[in-house]
Amino acid sequence: MRKDLLPLIVVMAGFLALFLVQRGRTSLYHYQCTHCGESFGISPLLAALAHHRMGQKLLRCPSCGAVTWARPVRKG
Repeated sequence: MRKDLLPLIVVMAGFLALFLVQRGRTSLYHYQCTHCGESFGISPLLAALAHHRMGQKLLRCPSCGAVTWARPVRKG
């Protein structure tokens, strides 16, 4: 294997691992808008790319359109 491809393979493996973790989380959780209280699901890709802090993600609510720090809530 060419040594110049090793960094690319490592980065791709990291993104794949991140995507798989987020896929597991999005199968268990919805996110709740702190503005209107609506719960909504997101894609694993959006979950991986969204800004986050202490378990919350910065998302746009599909119901009210507000950009808010949405909290995860168990699907139920």
